[in-house]
Amino acid sequence: MARRWTLTSRSSRPFIHLLCLHGGAAEIGRAGKSMTLAGPAIAWLPAGSAEYLEVSAGAIAELLHLRTGVWHRYLPPSAEPAYLALEGAGGIMALPVETDLVTTMARSIAAIADEIAAPTRSGAASIMSAELTLCVLRFWRLFSGDSDRDEEGTSTEILSRFRRLLEERYQQHLRVSDYAGLLGMTPDRLHALCSRELKRSPSELIQQRVVKEAATRLEAGTVAVKQIAFALGFKDTAYFSRFFRKHTGEAPGAWRRRIAARERAGRSRPTLNFADWP
Repeated sequence: MARRWTLTSRSSRPFIHLLCLHGGAAEIGRAGKSMTLAGPAIAWLPAGSAEYLEVSAGAIAELLHLRTGVWHRYLPPSAEPAYLALEGAGGIMALPVETDLVTTMARSIAAIADEIAAPTRSGAASIMSAELTLCVLRFWRLFSGDSDRDEEGTSTEILSRFRRLLEERYQQHLRVSDYAGLLGMTPDRLHALCSRELKRSPSELIQQRVVKEAATRLEAGTVAVKQIAFALGFKDTAYFSRFFRKHTGEAPGAWRRRIAARERAGRSRPTLNFADWP
């Protein structure tokens, strides 16, 4: 008989779904609209892109649930371009494929399910990471092809990917070249894109993100400046203080005292602009 899955969720971190359809048909629907997929095929369903999935009687399918904002933690750094592309997908991506590929990906999904069922077994996290990485990279490769990724995506899409990557990595103090490599482009192209669209260089954006986080933590409580510096990836408190002063005109302690005085006087906090992102 046919099987139907409800894909909507009220969770703050809803699920993305990866479907492997061996044969038969599947219907993916949302708000009065639906699409039918015939196997063998695979499909990537971003969170919120579909309300239900119905697999026809006699069809064989596997459905992998991936919680947004969390699933990428199981991927190695080498898979980040794939993660960024798939996490940022705006709609359903579906493609007919060879039976062997569906079978291979289905085995990976089954292996992940086995490890989830017994998470205390030795190596469970490593096995899940390896199998999920294979699934994600195989799927991503189908849609990215072998073309030069330097030309992929609009400026807005690329900058959105840069922003997501920066949000995850700003504490690691990566260089512009590191971000460019993860985005699949040259540092010069990333610099030109940021300068043209945002009127700031990538290095300025990276530094401003760190400053904004530092200011937020200084304003939030009484945690020692040394602890904030270490939490933000600075090994030297003195260097952190010089870095913060360079961008704000004040040392961290002076900034904190001034903000506290403004609040006691009922005045608004100064604004550090890190917006201007698409």
